Amino acid sequence: MSQSAELADLGNGFSVYWPSQNIRFLAEYITRQQTGIFAEFTVLDGEKTLCEGHRVNLNGDKARVAKKVHEYDGRFKLADWTVLIESTAVLVLRRYREGEPLRLLNASTPVEELSYQLNPLVFHRKTTILYGDGGLGKSSLALLCGMLISTGEAVAGLSAVRGRVLYVDYEDSHDVHVRRMRAIAASHPNLTAADVRYQAHHEPLWNIVPMLLRRVQTEQINFLILDSLAAATCGDSSAEAATKAFRALRMLNLGALVLAHIPKTTEQQHEAGIYGSVFFKNFARSTWELKKEQEVGADESVLGLFNRKSNLSRLHLPIGLRVRQNSVSSTIQYETHDLSQTIELEKGLPIASRIRTFLEKDGGLYAAKDIAEALEIPIGSVKTTLSRHNKMKWHTLGEGREAKWCVLNR
Repeated sequence: MSQSAELADLGNGFSVYWPSQNIRFLAEYITRQQTGIFAEFTVLDGEKTLCEGHRVNLNGDKARVAKKVHEYDGRFKLADWTVLIESTAVLVLRRYREGEPLRLLNASTPVEELSYQLNPLVFHRKTTILYGDGGLGKSSLALLCGMLISTGEAVAGLSAVRGRVLYVDYEDSHDVHVRRMRAIAASHPNLTAADVRYQAHHEPLWNIVPMLLRRVQTEQINFLILDSLAAATCGDSSAEAATKAFRALRMLNLGALVLAHIPKTTEQQHEAGIYGSVFFKNFARSTWELKKEQEVGADESVLGLFNRKSNLSRLHLPIGLRVRQNSVSSTIQYETHDLSQTIELEKGLPIASRIRTFLEKDGGLYAAKDIAEALEIPIGSVKTTLSRHNKMKWHTLGEGREAKWCVLNR
């Protein structure tokens, strides 16, 4: 049989056409697994489909798929089909391993303007990790974000570009999210029309990429919510798991909000880390830590979102949200909140903001030592901040140890 073939990139795989035989192979949804590199094969004889969506190990034996195709089309011998399929697998493997085509990189190369899909949390086609301890309301907040994108609306300082959302859930159930969605919509009528595609899973993220790619295509999805990272990697916190998870997210090429937990050892620290390998943080383009302040038994709480990493822009100022939950009327309401008015979350604000708020309280004069003690900030950090912003945010009277500080304009 002739071995001259035409190979084309499909975006989600490759097309290999053998003109002499008028046979076309579609190798789609390619994923790397422990036992090899797999693809879904569709075989076309002209316009006739001989085999569709057959999972094939490109590194393994092709006898089974060759036999199946031969049963549908006997015009070629089984041995010929085996050679054709093996040759196709070699071409696909070679092209897959080459990676993306070589492209020119220079200052005049036109590129899409960087913009938010979910402002100010997620950029278009980039991944953000939202992480924090359990029980803070990460899933409810993520669902609110999904509803914002679904409608293109804005709530509590968060705004979105309208699109279709897929919520991939490893932790909860459909009915739980429906109840949350109703409660949010009851407090925010502008989100009533929101609809979010929901799918529960238990397989590792990298194993369901082919299915997710089909969902993205058929449902025209352009935003993903993944709940949560630890469950999506089946508890594997290794660098290898992080690499495979983010390779999967990159293949989807969507804006993504990924929820994650924190290790037990960091729960009480000022700034917690993401559970698992440091590569989870390193691969994400942006990370936000979520903290909560709430009185025992109260229906209201305050959430603080702190931008811990941003590869694509400067770090964003902390965001405060007041959450009002009414169990009687089944409502969840979000509104903006000034974190300087909280006790614990205020400590996460920039030092300059905290000093300014402290000095504004009564307009008095304070020494650097007094400010440091009141705010529980190292004296060195206070002095550096006071000096850096002197005559811009505040004013000093006296010099040296006798220096005291006050606000310029109250």
